[in-house]
Amino acid sequence: MSQVQSQAVVPFLINGRQRSLLLNGLAVIGGSLLLALLAQVSFILPFTPVPITGQTFGVAVLALCWGRKRALASFVLYLSEGAMGLPFFALGKSGLLFGPTFGYLAGMLVASFVVGYLADKGYAKTIRSAFLCCLVGSSIIFSCGLLGLSFFVPFNALLVTGLLPFIPGDLIKSFAAASFAGTLSKKLKL
Repeated sequence: MSQVQSQAVVPFLINGRQRSLLLNGLAVIGGSLLLALLAQVSFILPFTPVPITGQTFGVAVLALCWGRKRALASFVLYLSEGAMGLPFFALGKSGLLFGPTFGYLAGMLVASFVVGYLADKGYAKTIRSAFLCCLVGSSIIFSCGLLGLSFFVPFNALLVTGLLPFIPGDLIKSFAAASFAGTLSKKLKL
């Protein structure tokens, strides 16, 4: 039985090329560096320990364009780099401790796989379907994030500190990632 190839952009560009192991490695390293860079695009809100960051945009782009294997590998590498002390997390932080943002990072890990899986199956080919994939990823990130945050803020303040202020920006980031992935897929005729 032949294995179905990923329909995400990066696997499409890499598969069948000479030195694909090198290209896959570069894609994973590049993905982790993209996440580290976007994590530094951070805004602190005075009423919550969770900053607004570009990480969720990075996770969406990686998952939609890299596919599940490479997106997950990139995110695991990103977490490892931050855990080893590199200032790759939001606001230049490092170290992987159970804190208010740990649940969001765990959610991004799961979302990388799930949205990447959907992209592998061809659901990132249009802006509309890619946007729906991003909404699935956002739901995962916020669910895990709120669960983790619930250990640090009172239950009655959970939605105000961990969800509601982030929804408008998340919709914008999801649409931007979906537009990028959908347009790129169309140009490459995937």
